[in-house]
Amino acid sequence: MKIVKYTLYALGGLVVLVVVAVAVLLATFDPNKYKSELARVVKEKTGRTLTIDGTIGLSFFPSIGVAVGKTSLSERNSGQAFARIDDIKVSLALLPLLSKQVVVDRVTLSGLNVDLVQGKGGKTNFSDLAGAGSPSTPSKAPATKQGPKGEAPQIDIAGIEVRASSVGWRDEATGSRYKATIDELKTGRITSGVPGKLSLAARVEATQPKADYQVRLSGDYRLNFEKQAFALSGMELKVSDATPGSNKPPLSLKGDVEFDASPQAIRFTLAADQVNLDRYLPPPPPKPAAGAPPAPAKPEQPIDLSGLKGLNLKGDLKIDQVVASNVKLEKVHLGVKAAGGKVDAEPLTADLYQGKLNGAASVNANTNQFALKADLPGVALGPLLKDALNNDMLEGKGNVALDLQTAGNTVTAMKKALAGNAKLSLRDGGLKGINLNEVMRKLKKESAPSSSQRTDLTDLSASFVIKNGVAHNDDLSAKSPVLRLSGAGDVNIGANEIDYLAKVSSAASSSGGKALPVKIHGTLDAPKFDPDFGALAKDVLKEQAEKGADKLRERAKDLLKGLRR
Repeated sequence: MKIVKYTLYALGGLVVLVVVAVAVLLATFDPNKYKSELARVVKEKTGRTLTIDGTIGLSFFPSIGVAVGKTSLSERNSGQAFARIDDIKVSLALLPLLSKQVVVDRVTLSGLNVDLVQGKGGKTNFSDLAGAGSPSTPSKAPATKQGPKGEAPQIDIAGIEVRASSVGWRDEATGSRYKATIDELKTGRITSGVPGKLSLAARVEATQPKADYQVRLSGDYRLNFEKQAFALSGMELKVSDATPGSNKPPLSLKGDVEFDASPQAIRFTLAADQVNLDRYLPPPPPKPAAGAPPAPAKPEQPIDLSGLKGLNLKGDLKIDQVVASNVKLEKVHLGVKAAGGKVDAEPLTADLYQGKLNGAASVNANTNQFALKADLPGVALGPLLKDALNNDMLEGKGNVALDLQTAGNTVTAMKKALAGNAKLSLRDGGLKGINLNEVMRKLKKESAPSSSQRTDLTDLSASFVIKNGVAHNDDLSAKSPVLRLSGAGDVNIGANEIDYLAKVSSAASSSGGKALPVKIHGTLDAPKFDPDFGALAKDVLKEQAEKGADKLRERAKDLLKGLRR
């Protein structure tokens, strides 16, 4: 029993000794005296200037902790600031380290500002900190030290809190700038297999294209460090336009997302109320003032699909309302698969313009190729054409079938490379821009003029073969109670032009049933209709002349018969 007693005395004395030693260390050791030495080492190793204006505070028990005040780090071999921080506090529990566990108390950080720059040659202002000699020479990262049997230390953080911090990015080659400002980020416990809660309030700004968005994100998360996986469930994401005076409705997204870093895979099930894709596109160039010379055209920005090449994704997306290229869709359901640089969207369904959309689409980022197959039954064609092509020629409900392919690095190139087939059928509609009934009445010299610039049609059908951005049609067939319409010609989508010849006929007309040619030409958004009355008159005169010749021949035959008698 004495040995136990003496052992306890010894342990007690040891604890007292440790406590006294720590107390003496805390009382006598001042880490702030080593600021200049620390700055010298940083300068020697990195060529950067470390400036610690705030104080450094240390704690040793029951946790090893450090608190650092205002600190800044310069660019390499420059006095320009690279990163600044107002305050950071972090501490590690001492005893868990003995069992190879890293248990961190709540980490708090405020006033962090980092400016990342990529020069015109492609080199960044932080490549040296990552151990890279140059962007083209990847560096080998040192192997992470592991414990016995190759097991990595377990990480356990009570939580992270970040306030009033920002990260900026500037590309000197393109002039583009981006900035993400974190107003507040809070997490729950961060360790493998333990659920936590996440909340984020941030602002994202960009110059090319110009953008300013307020972002709010919340949800429940679960981490798996062994599988390098992250799951966010019950996610609520809200993105609103922070531009002064903007009245655009915010984007709201809800659902579940899973990230697997090992195969770089993403799985999701998401739902949104409304999405306007057009707001993320650059605005069209302003039109020059009347009489002013047109402004020189700026080089068209290429479509960059490189971000899709490494994407491994599978998910399901439902959106109540979508605007894309000014086309309005509702109840959109989109299934997405992405792998090897190819993205497939199937099913692709939606309600639009009183009809339905059923189809599939694909994008190949390796070749910049796009494809779309779609059937649109029962669609109001007038509003659809007006929104999609700024063309207001047709009215009525009908069916559209599309099978299109294109490729290119710009929107203009894609329009010029468009190929495929399209079919159109229409019932109880009309052709806007010309009143063919009025034209035919004038031919018959009938009164009852009309101010309407519309031709009623009971039905219409046409098919198009599209090559190199030009849609060719030669089987137009349309009817109205008093007219018949046929035609052939080209719609040049790439050049925004139409060159078409329609022929209008009426069996009851005084023109003898001959067709009136109507030339349709000009731009797609403002086509011109030119009836060719001269051509019709020539046809009528020619027909009458032929009829007269036929009568003369018949009379000549009759005279010859009489002479033979």
